[in-house]
Order: sequence, then structure tokens, then C-alpha cells
Amino acid sequence: MNPEKYPKPAEDAEIEAALRNFRLSVHHWSEQEYVRPRAIERTRWSRFTAGFWTMIANPALGGTLAAAMLIASVSVPVGIQYEHKVAAERQAALDLQQKQAEEVRKSAVAAASSAVDDAAFLDDVDSDIAQATPEAMQPLASLMNDAPAKSSRR
Repeated sequence: MNPEKYPKPAEDAEIEAALRNFRLSVHHWSEQEYVRPRAIERTRWSRFTAGFWTMIANPALGGTLAAAMLIASVSVPVGIQYEHKVAAERQAALDLQQKQAEEVRKSAVAAASSAVDDAAFLDDVDSDIAQATPEAMQPLASLMNDAPAKSSRR
């Protein structure tokens, strides 16, 4: 055993006395702190919340606030749904107008192209009719027309 490791009895008494004094001072300080009321610095928010809950405790004000919250919780979603419905109706009306305008444009284009097609068709018919009469049919063709018959010889 090494005697230097262990403190001497006189040092033990000093350490024990110091710890005892520290313990007593901590107990004395705690008793003083727990006896006096706690001092809390109130912030603006804490004053507001305290006042708010005091105000809500009033039945008339609490009921009024509850009614306002109920009305808002019902009317806001209904209003939003109505706005969506109106927007959908407007979009449907715009789509219908665009569809009608597209149909009018297509019919105008079709009418113009059919007029061109009709003219081309009539030109084809005229060219088919205007063909020269075969030689064998020349006497009959001259009887049909008052004009003299043209010969298709080359």
C-alpha cells in the first residue's frame, strides 16, 4: 500500500467541512427561492394569449366567435366551389364558341373547295362532250346540228 495515495485524516476533516458548508448553502438558497413567488417577465405574446383566453371565457363573446368560425368554415368552401363552377361554365362557353367558329371556318373552306371542284368537274364534262365525232357518225352529227359537220381527219 502506498500511503501517498490516501489523504491524511486532517485533510479529510477539511474536505468534509467544505462539502458540509456547500451543502448547507445550497439548501439555504433553495429554501429562499422556493418560498418567494416566481417572477416571470411577460412578453407581448403572453399578455395577448392571457387576455384572449380570458375574453373567450365570456359566454357571449365565445358564442359569437364560435358562430363566426362556423359561418366562415361553411361559406368559404361554398364560395370557392361556386367560383370553380362559374369558371368551368365560362370555359365551356368559350370552348363552344371556338368549336362553332371552327365549324364555320371548315364549312367556308369546304364551300370554297367544292366551288373549285364543281368548276373542274364542269370543265371535265365540257371536254368530254367537246370531243370530235367519229367519222362514221359524221352524217348523224350533221343532222343534229345546224352547223356543218367537221371532219376529224388528219
